[in-house]
Amino acid sequence: MIIELTDDEIGILLSTAAHVPAMHNARPCRFEVHGPVIDALVDPVPDETLAGSSVRATHLGVGAAVLNLRVAAAMLGHQTHFATLPDPARPEIKARIFLAGRGSPVAELSHLYGETTRRHLIREQLVDRPIQPRIRRVLDRAARAEEAKLHWLETPARSRLDALLRQTTDADAGGFHSFSTRGPQRRAFAGYGYPYRTGDLLDRTTEDLTGAAVAVLITRDEDEDAWIRAGMALQRVLLVATSHGLAATYLDQLTERTETRAQVRRLVAGHWPQMVLRIGYPAQSNGHTGRRDWHEPVDRWF
Repeated sequence: MIIELTDDEIGILLSTAAHVPAMHNARPCRFEVHGPVIDALVDPVPDETLAGSSVRATHLGVGAAVLNLRVAAAMLGHQTHFATLPDPARPEIKARIFLAGRGSPVAELSHLYGETTRRHLIREQLVDRPIQPRIRRVLDRAARAEEAKLHWLETPARSRLDALLRQTTDADAGGFHSFSTRGPQRRAFAGYGYPYRTGDLLDRTTEDLTGAAVAVLITRDEDEDAWIRAGMALQRVLLVATSHGLAATYLDQLTERTETRAQVRRLVAGHWPQMVLRIGYPAQSNGHTGRRDWHEPVDRWF
């Protein structure tokens, strides 16, 4: 049976895919729609113009967009399958999503659709309230569903991470100080390409952040496929966290520098750290954020 997507379906799929938090220094992806097959692409640029962290962040961003698209497809009743790096002749295609015929909403992911328009990342204070073990296990399952894992940092590893954050701040005067002290904080939506992410640093102070849990999203492998899957895991964790009233902040400066990332890797038993997250309950309820025009990320239809 030939599957044809309506313009409305395409609009829902692509607007949802575009509605993801930014990865610092990541390039935005675009989409090609070929009937029930949707490609997520990143325009190639000369390798020498990109730092390794920017390449990795771009793949994380692609993965996050793909996860959102899968969530929207599930809400519309489409089972999805995907392949990473599907065409060696076109390395700019980072992921290819295949949509099956429309049926009932797909239970595994469709329940997360309502969370895609809510704020997952915040700059505000998190209250001093522990995350219940049951909810941590739910977040763990969300990461594992996309072949990644959350490594929760407890004392003394968290204290070592705090010291590392201070060292990073000393090396980069515009960075994020400590999650247990007051200081300048990186914008949660730093980057470009989306209307709700502007600027890089927030010139303000924050309250004591000791109430938040800290988790490192880790993968076993370190390659493009692992980065894309980590991006899907990251977005799935954020959506599930939001559904439980939680919010997060990226501590991405810890994974942007090669030497700093190596030190974080030692804290997680040699696995590859893809993102460090501060997760907790926001002092104010999460609101909705504006959608990007879905026509913008579309390249062409067939």
